[in-house]
Amino acid sequence: MSPTGHLAIGFAVKKWDAKVPLVWYLAGATVIDLIYMGLSFLGLEGFGNNPWSHSLLMAFVWSALATTIVWLVTKHVKSAWLMGFVVFSHWILDFIVWDNLPLAFAKNPVLGLGFYNFIGFDLNALTLNFASILATGLELTLLVVGIVVYFSARKQAHSNQNSPVSGSYHTSKGTQS
Repeated sequence: MSPTGHLAIGFAVKKWDAKVPLVWYLAGATVIDLIYMGLSFLGLEGFGNNPWSHSLLMAFVWSALATTIVWLVTKHVKSAWLMGFVVFSHWILDFIVWDNLPLAFAKNPVLGLGFYNFIGFDLNALTLNFASILATGLELTLLVVGIVVYFSARKQAHSNQNSPVSGSYHTSKGTQS
């Protein structure tokens, strides 16, 4: 899945956490691809050979590392666990669309449901055909849903701040509780 689909998770998860900035969750959703790009630049990984960034084992490692970093910075357990989920969700989404995710390192079996193969989408031969339109549509739909969840949660939080039901509100005579 391209970063477009992964960003949807970052937007959607922000609904449950006011302590961590949205940009952290967006970075967490794409960190596995960022690691892949860095390792590819260094010649340590390449297309179809990405055990350090995209293997199941390393997805757990990257998720645990992200969870630990967020906890150390915020001391907020919920934020840390949500970040770990966001990072690991990258592997889950890739598992759905690809069929070549390694379990660990070299000479290990690969995993994946291969949805993109099923519809005929080929990242090596990008052409404008039904499969590429369907894949792009799927990812953009995920992104739009994630953004809608994010903005609806923001709107609800904003309206709750001014609601007399939320605990306190301002009147012309001062604050009421």
